[in-house]
Amino acid sequence: MANDQQQKRSGVMARVLTVPNLLSVGTGLVVFWVIAGQWRTPGGTVAAAVIGSLVTAGVWLLWMRLAGGPSISRSVDEPILAYVPTTEGRPTPTVGDPDSDAARVYIDAVGALERATNGQVVLVAGSSPGLGATTVAINLAIAATRMGRRAVLIDADPSGGVSKYGRTEGVPGWIDLAAGTAGLDEASRLWKLDDANTLPVIPFGSDVPERGDVLAGMGIANIIDELTEHADLLVVNSAPPSWDANLPQVATHADGTVLVVTPEVDVRQLSQITEKLADIGAPIVGYVVNKADRLLDKRPLWLRSLKRTMSTFLILLLVYSGWNAFSAWQSWRNVERDTYDEVALAQLPEVPPPSDIGEGLTEEAATAVSAAPTKEGVYDTYMLVGSGFGDILADVIILVMLPTDGSSPLMVSLPRDLYLPNRCTQGYTRLNANLNGCGDDVNGPTLLSGAVEDFTGIEVDHFALFDFEGFEEIIDEVGGVEICVEYAVRDRKAELNLPAGCTDATGAQALSWVRSRSTLEYVDGVWRTMEDVSDLTRNERQQDMILAMLEKAAEFDSPQEMAGMIRSLSNAFTLDDQLGLSEVISVAWGLRGLKATDIVRLKVPVADYETNDGALVLVATRPFDDLIDEYFAAAAEELPE
Repeated sequence: MANDQQQKRSGVMARVLTVPNLLSVGTGLVVFWVIAGQWRTPGGTVAAAVIGSLVTAGVWLLWMRLAGGPSISRSVDEPILAYVPTTEGRPTPTVGDPDSDAARVYIDAVGALERATNGQVVLVAGSSPGLGATTVAINLAIAATRMGRRAVLIDADPSGGVSKYGRTEGVPGWIDLAAGTAGLDEASRLWKLDDANTLPVIPFGSDVPERGDVLAGMGIANIIDELTEHADLLVVNSAPPSWDANLPQVATHADGTVLVVTPEVDVRQLSQITEKLADIGAPIVGYVVNKADRLLDKRPLWLRSLKRTMSTFLILLLVYSGWNAFSAWQSWRNVERDTYDEVALAQLPEVPPPSDIGEGLTEEAATAVSAAPTKEGVYDTYMLVGSGFGDILADVIILVMLPTDGSSPLMVSLPRDLYLPNRCTQGYTRLNANLNGCGDDVNGPTLLSGAVEDFTGIEVDHFALFDFEGFEEIIDEVGGVEICVEYAVRDRKAELNLPAGCTDATGAQALSWVRSRSTLEYVDGVWRTMEDVSDLTRNERQQDMILAMLEKAAEFDSPQEMAGMIRSLSNAFTLDDQLGLSEVISVAWGLRGLKATDIVRLKVPVADYETNDGALVLVATRPFDDLIDEYFAAAAEELPE
């Protein structure tokens, strides 16, 4: 059963992996890939697949037109005895199924052979090795036997193809008869074909070092004379004429040769073989075209071409989708990971009240440093942390809240200078200082997530750390972002130069914009320093850039664009080890078509504050859960009654 299945698979592969199929599909694939790379939209992908499929069909049709059908029939004078298709991957002897199509093909071949020659001794050889000449010889002998002819099959091929089929390697046979070391009774075997028919077979025999001398003697002639007295047809399986140096000694005793070829036979090689066989007295009396599936296909070429067009269309889309899926998966594997260790975080003690540690916070600020759990289970939350350029502290801390009911996402910008409890120091620090972690006990992302959870009352499900310099590739991948300024701006140190109005900025231009600390604007013909430019302004630009990038990223239309995004993300982000690719794709797909205006931006109300050691920081003036409750109350009022 296993062998049958293997042969069946081999048959399918043999029918598929042909020169015209491989050439046409390869050409179509190249055309498709080039066009799909230019038209990176679903419509562009489909159009590319259509064009690639048409190219595939066109190349295949051109090949078939140039082939012109059975070209061998126009190149030779001798008859074509049979066109033999492949059966389960290879030409198969008809012993097992006398009623098969292959069996009928060979019966017709024997009839054509009898009409083409009056000879009794027929040599069967391939124009080159591996064409199935042994199988043809076996089938011709079997077919003749079933037609009532007295046939004998002789294996004169040194490779012993017939002998291997009958499992008679190494026993006395043809070469032993020629050497006179065995008689016919000893060297012959009977193959039982069915209850009514048996086929006498003479295997190749023992390995004789002086084979050439043996074959040159009179032994062969005597054997053939003896056999022809009792047989109507001697089928002699031979090696290819160009391969066996001892072929002339065998061929001279044959009345003619049946040459096995394929539709792709080299006509020049065929001419050389014809001359050689004619010179040694075994002229070609007919041809058997093996593996002739395409020549036997009687469907119109346009119908066969249409089938290939549709098949190729599906293949191209599957290959395209599969490749992008594989590319996305490979890129995802390369994303740097960090552990979100909730257990280690829970082991850190709570920070004492500000009054106990000497922090002179106002009552409002003191009550706003923590929040009760807010809307638990209502959101999927992601903390985005952007580090400064070479800085180990967090420049941007954004909590993205995706409502599970599909309503508008919320984005909360948490000022990096927000003065909050730090579980590691057991005092108050700027919020971004948590990214330093707590030695070997708790890593930075975990400690920062804990600080955000304490302040907002919202559990952080996942975090993503990025360096703004890594955003350049992402911005270029999404096709740039729009930056609008009232006046032309520049900053030589940041390599910034933007005209007035809106610019579809590249990744490099966008990074220059968010990095600029000394922004100049061109007003009334004079370059002047832009007013109110500070770290807070810089942070706002960074936040705006993230929003713009998310908006552009949410516009992806094809698997190729998604794969490109994931590849870019792998170079820019460090993610927590619990975030899987399927979740990222699900979120990305859910945010398709998202506009920046669709995202609700909540701002934490803050006030300036000078710490006991003189540092300038920001303190919250309201608890975060009050902001959330206020937002939902306002949203509920806007709902229709």
